[in-house]
Amino acid sequence: MSPRPRSGSPVSRTVLLAGWLFADLLLLLLVIALGSLPREERTSSTASPSPSSSAPPSESPSPQVAERGLVLKPCSFTVSTGSAGSVRSQLAAQLRQAGVADRTAGFVLSFGTAPQPEAGQEAAEKVNRYLTGGLSGFRHAPKRGYWKGGESGKVRIDVFFLATPDGDTTFPRRCHSSDD
Repeated sequence: MSPRPRSGSPVSRTVLLAGWLFADLLLLLLVIALGSLPREERTSSTASPSPSSSAPPSESPSPQVAERGLVLKPCSFTVSTGSAGSVRSQLAAQLRQAGVADRTAGFVLSFGTAPQPEAGQEAAEKVNRYLTGGLSGFRHAPKRGYWKGGESGKVRIDVFFLATPDGDTTFPRRCHSSDD
């Protein structure tokens, strides 16, 4: 027969610590799972108006506007580098052609084409500044500039649009994506 491990032996401590580690990991997974659940929509229909309010009660509660989502696939556009007006007019024409001129950008990734990283990233950042200053749908969108190897003079703009006001997050039909 093998002797039973003493209560203070390293074997029993290891088993005890493994149990606590397992319990901590299970608790962490529970917190992550609860944190990833979608936020419940709260409507004002549960609140009753106070008797002293002078406004008549509405027939039906007004719909609660959900937070706007993001289209997960980017619409890609390519512009030639140049003046601010030239870049804005090129992109505005492409936005109209794609049927997304009235949409709001959620965030923008620009890829400046150049043989060297510094020049490409600089071109992308310059185009991003032009977009912020001239196109209202791009004004508040975060923008990042990156480099893409190749000949200088072009910037590819990947735009992740916000959902439409009715909550539609489908990819716009007339857009094309660099992912395609």
